[in-house]
Amino acid sequence: MADTTTAMDATADGVSTETYNEAKKLADERAAKLATAEAKLQIYESRERETLKSFQPSMEAMVKELHDEAPTDHKPHFATMLDWTRTASERPNIDTQMQLGCVVHACASKLKRVREDASVQSTTAEQLAASAKELEAANETIGNKERRIGELSDSLKEIQANSEKLQAQLEKAGALSEKFDFSKATSREESPPITNEADIAKTTSNASKGALAAMPAFSPADALTNFAFAHGSSGSSRFMPAISNHALLGAAGSESLHNAIRPM
Repeated sequence: MADTTTAMDATADGVSTETYNEAKKLADERAAKLATAEAKLQIYESRERETLKSFQPSMEAMVKELHDEAPTDHKPHFATMLDWTRTASERPNIDTQMQLGCVVHACASKLKRVREDASVQSTTAEQLAASAKELEAANETIGNKERRIGELSDSLKEIQANSEKLQAQLEKAGALSEKFDFSKATSREESPPITNEADIAKTTSNASKGALAAMPAFSPADALTNFAFAHGSSGSSRFMPAISNHALLGAAGSESLHNAIRPM
């Protein structure tokens, strides 16, 4: 009944039923599109506001630090900006708030990365310094060892030269029957230890024979005569025969000292 009345009214006003239906259909479609757009806008704004909320801690921390370091005349500007970081996600015109929020958040993230890189570089520098110090200590230890090796080498060369000189003197005096080459390790090393009594006896016997063979024949009279004449007249007068006949020194006379001290 209502539709009929409306249709009659529309016909009375000069608008046909068909035109009315078309206009109504178009209005309904536009209302549906508007509702869909409003729903999408609500979703978009909700997402943007949530993004701004996630930016809020880093933005507030950076702006607060800048506020604390800013000159006194500029602190009010940073205070206003600090208040904006706390309420950006609740303000209208979300597109403008999001643009400013992205810029501030990018600056805060960049500052954080730079500080983290500086911290890593500082740790690396400390590790490099410690490694360099250890390397320097190792080089110093190696240098000391090389100097010590050089000193010992010089000492060994000096000992070898002295041993060769001593060997030459012993050979000249006839007291050395075997010649050693001190440039060879076998001539400088000690003999291996003797483990049984037979080897000990054999070694002792050979050593005694070698020593006796190397020693010249000993004459007590010749030794005493050489000693007396080596000390001059004062020493010779002590062995002159006494005036009285002595059982050992013999009768006084012109007998020579050599005949008087002949072997008994």
